[in-house]
Amino acid sequence: MTHPYTLRIAKTVAAVVGDLPGPARQELHQALLRAQAHPYGWPPADRYDLDDTVRVVTTPHAIVHYAVVPASPHLWVFAVTVL
Repeated sequence: MTHPYTLRIAKTVAAVVGDLPGPARQELHQALLRAQAHPYGWPPADRYDLDDTVRVVTTPHAIVHYAVVPASPHLWVFAVTVL
């Protein structure tokens, strides 16, 4: 499936996500695929309320922050919190 936005993940985030159990990783993967298809479909991050491009993906196991970069359409995943 082709998405309008590519996904770029910070190395530190990728390391943390790689340590998640398989089902949690798959759940986060599916959520990020939905974000790629509809980047503004997830709620804006509270701390970044002045910047509408920062969004939050929440799953039962993790919270991920990403920024929508429209110039070269991609999502930059820059933070993760494991629950």
